[in-house]
Amino acid sequence: MMVLEYLRKVNFYETDAQGIVHHSNYPRYFEEARGYYLESVGFPYPKLREQLNVDVVLLSLSVEYLKPVRFGDTLSIKFSLVQSDSYFFKFKYDVFVESSLCAVGETKHCCINRENRKVIKIPKELKERMK
Repeated sequence: MMVLEYLRKVNFYETDAQGIVHHSNYPRYFEEARGYYLESVGFPYPKLREQLNVDVVLLSLSVEYLKPVRFGDTLSIKFSLVQSDSYFFKFKYDVFVESSLCAVGETKHCCINRENRKVIKIPKELKERMK
């Protein structure tokens, strides 16, 4: 299993009145990491959409918040593809600040045809690169 690391700095606007990253940002962080993953396997979102006529959609999302993250912190999101079959795939995410685990999460996805919006098998070209 390939584990990738996505780094990003926390912006001020992502924090709440207590100066802590608002919980609603973690799904965005996970999405950024997935975009990074797709780029790393040679299928960034625009290529998926234009060449394969596919959109990747989110089916489920879970986040467990363990420690607060603050403005200026650098997040290290270590993530991997943990499950994949013909139609569905899942990612697991571990969010660190320095060596401290701050959050864990998981997302489940499928591919849909952009024209009719129906679920399709993961395209062969993408599936081969997701191994």
